[in-house]
Amino acid sequence: MTRAPAELRRVADLAAKALAGEGAGVPEDGDGAAVAVSGGADSLALLHALRVLAGPRRWRLAVLTVDHGLRPGSTADAAFVADHAKSLGLPARVLTLDPADLEAHRAAGPEGAARAARYAALWPAADDLGCRWLATGHTLDDQAETVLLQLLRGAGPDGLAGMAVRSGRLLRPLLTVRRAETRACCAAVGLTWREDPTNAGDGPLRNRVRHRLLPLLEELRPGATRALARTAALAADERDWLDPLVAEALAATAGAPEALAGLPVALARRVVREAARRAGEPVPDAATTDRILALPAD
Repeated sequence: MTRAPAELRRVADLAAKALAGEGAGVPEDGDGAAVAVSGGADSLALLHALRVLAGPRRWRLAVLTVDHGLRPGSTADAAFVADHAKSLGLPARVLTLDPADLEAHRAAGPEGAARAARYAALWPAADDLGCRWLATGHTLDDQAETVLLQLLRGAGPDGLAGMAVRSGRLLRPLLTVRRAETRACCAAVGLTWREDPTNAGDGPLRNRVRHRLLPLLEELRPGATRALARTAALAADERDWLDPLVAEALAATAGAPEALAGLPVALARRVVREAARRAGEPVPDAATTDRILALPAD
């Protein structure tokens, strides 16, 4: 069997370490994992890295790609992904969204609506293929962008924690991999990836953070991207440490909301947000949380 190029082995090794950090059974031997592939370098590198890891672990991989129908060329990109998956001997499914799918999530804004509609299509497809996990190609650069976006919106420590390698059944194995490394991986494998032209413009704020703010920060302070991702990891560790304290405080204040006033304000804020999560409600933003804490005890 031909040995994988060094660039692919590096991405696969980093993905394996990220998944191992989530504990045993992520994924378990023989599990099915659906890989969300857009046709870009990040998701293609993820697919090939997971193929390297899947053999000895007996993971069953499948490929899902979403055609949002929001720009010319999206259908061709989806067909490219499906053809590539079939060339690798992997089952593939193209999920086509229509305007009604996006309209259902319009309150989240254009980007949020596309993301919500995408996952609303991906999860049923993963389940239908017998896949316990869904993997996406978010990278360390995506994590740094997320931290900056959260800073700009005034998020607290939980927001600065950014994305997790594992969120329930969702896996992001490439969160320690740089975007440049995914491109090098694809080039080494001989893959020509697809570029989404909407990622190149200055439209959405994330694009401006990616193309203008992060390069400026790297110019001012080389290594800024990795430092921002490190901030996310530290904030996530702090959140994990605090979670048991929050659960204990929530149990102690259940049925006695006036007891929130006796808690340190940082803990009280976390209790309010955790109560919303457990109730299946949207987690309130910082301003709403403070308004809740300011309500009279009666």
